[in-house]
Amino acid sequence: MRGSVRRAGLRLCLIVAGSAVTALAASFSAEPVSRALLVAGAGAAALALALLTLRRLVHDLTVAMRPTDITILRRREEELSDRVARLHAALDTLSLGFLLYDRDHRLLVVNRRYHEIYRLPPGAVTPGMPALEVLRRNVIAENLSDASEAEQVAEIGALMGADAVPTQIQHLADGRVVAIEIQPIDGGGFVAIYEEATERWNAEARIAHMARHDAVTDLPNRVLLRERIEGAITQARRDTGFAVLCLDLDNFKQVNDTLGHAVGDELLQAVAHRLKACLREVDTVARLGGDEFAIIQTAVEAPADAATLAQRILDVVSAPYALTHHSVTVGVSIGIALAPGDGLEPERLMQCADVALYRAKGDGRGVFRFFEAEMDARLQARRSLELDLRAAFEAEAFDLHYQPIYDLAQERICGFEALLRWTHPVRGRVSPAEFVPLAEEIGLIVPLGEWVLRRACREAAGWPEGLKVAVNVSAAQFTSTALIATVKAALAESGLPACRLELEITESVLLVNGGATVAILHGLRDLGVRIAMDDFGTGYSSLSYLRSFPFDKMKVDQSFTRDLTVEQGSGFIVRAVVSLASSLGMTTTAEGVETPEQLAWLREEGCDEVQGYLFSPPVPASALPALLDTWNGRARRAA
Repeated sequence: MRGSVRRAGLRLCLIVAGSAVTALAASFSAEPVSRALLVAGAGAAALALALLTLRRLVHDLTVAMRPTDITILRRREEELSDRVARLHAALDTLSLGFLLYDRDHRLLVVNRRYHEIYRLPPGAVTPGMPALEVLRRNVIAENLSDASEAEQVAEIGALMGADAVPTQIQHLADGRVVAIEIQPIDGGGFVAIYEEATERWNAEARIAHMARHDAVTDLPNRVLLRERIEGAITQARRDTGFAVLCLDLDNFKQVNDTLGHAVGDELLQAVAHRLKACLREVDTVARLGGDEFAIIQTAVEAPADAATLAQRILDVVSAPYALTHHSVTVGVSIGIALAPGDGLEPERLMQCADVALYRAKGDGRGVFRFFEAEMDARLQARRSLELDLRAAFEAEAFDLHYQPIYDLAQERICGFEALLRWTHPVRGRVSPAEFVPLAEEIGLIVPLGEWVLRRACREAAGWPEGLKVAVNVSAAQFTSTALIATVKAALAESGLPACRLELEITESVLLVNGGATVAILHGLRDLGVRIAMDDFGTGYSSLSYLRSFPFDKMKVDQSFTRDLTVEQGSGFIVRAVVSLASSLGMTTTAEGVETPEQLAWLREEGCDEVQGYLFSPPVPASALPALLDTWNGRARRAA
């Protein structure tokens, strides 16, 4: 009788061990990617050890089942008990949870790690339990979601189903993530392997998020924006339309260049926050890069819907920003494309909105514009001009013309202002008012300005002694102290004395980061060059500018000179500027003098220098000798 019971027990052990061997072997033969997801490092080693132990146990159980005498049988029982204990120890050392079920979905084997993963007390799950009872123990421990027990039973049923994928992801109520691998075994039943994969899941989720979001603002990027546009297009084919808005911040580059990238990033984050506040949850705002943003406005039934949003954005974004260490103000320009009217392809809609944005910027910035069909032709012309401008710069296809500056006290030309000119091979002479702003927009103005400076110094070095050359310097050239080195190098290469170089800047240079700009101006003054305030009175004129730096000259803009002799014209303004400059020890130069009456008025009011078409239009360097002979070659007094 004892022998029969013993053999029955051995047979049961053989069935369990054999099922475990099959399950573990199946786990190791699983798809490599799935296996790598779950079985890694020490867990794989422990699982392999358990597999080897089980295989040896099956072999020993098979031998133990053979007929033999009682002494040998007892010894084998003891050996098997020891091996079974080692098997359980091996399973308990796994970093993975391990459950083995029979064909009736009753639990045969459970290890300690399973209890730890689901935070169950020891012994909460024991062999003999049905799979649904194991699930209920987890429900009692509040491991699973807030779904009903029936829903959770359906979930576990899906995990165990014959058509279930080998690897499942389970989200626990406390936020942890468990990866579960189910492997069927021959003869029915299955093995389930559990791994707590929260850190890896979160890392992969972060990577996936980063692939579709901007790192600075955490807004959707171009990739996610395109996906959202495609979704909006699908909706628009059967429902209402939508709008795509392209936004560009005005003056952001000056903030970024003068205050630093950290301040620029903080400003971008603040702008992103305001843009999100302007939208509904169903809308999308994305950052395209730099200072460019895009918005998808859904459920747009009429252009007025998009216009209302655009105006709200203009008002909100343009309000001052109180950042950590600075207070700044930026504007925004907006271009709008409407779907389906302007197209139903992502690229087409973005292009139309971008074209409208370019129009908004061209119309003075701080406005919004809807796409219109004729804008395309203008954009193509602008792009063609941009390509030609870049090619002209590479080929140095520009030239300098010079307009004389006449000294009213000495009655002679005392210098020339260098003015950039571009003759296009097909279009002919292109106005500086057209290509200089374009050069600023595409980032070509700094190298182009450096070329003008070197060329002007080199040509002025060959003029008669005492003649100075005036060169305009853009605000973009003041974004770093490299300007000082550039001027120093131009003087050294040309041999022109520093006292004969006059640099002209506008008031806008001092508007952004005035402290750094003043420091650069002092560095230039230390080289010996003269500094002139150009177009005084046309911008944000302030006496604080004149106090912050002792300019050598103040230039009266031609718009004031033009109306000098007109009743109730600008005479009182020019008189005040001349008087102010004289009291500060500055020279005054009036631009745009075209008539003898204007010249006489300026002479009477004590203006020091004049320039304009009354003396000469800008001419190439080759015409300067004749011009000097006309005005300086014989003693004569200007009219």
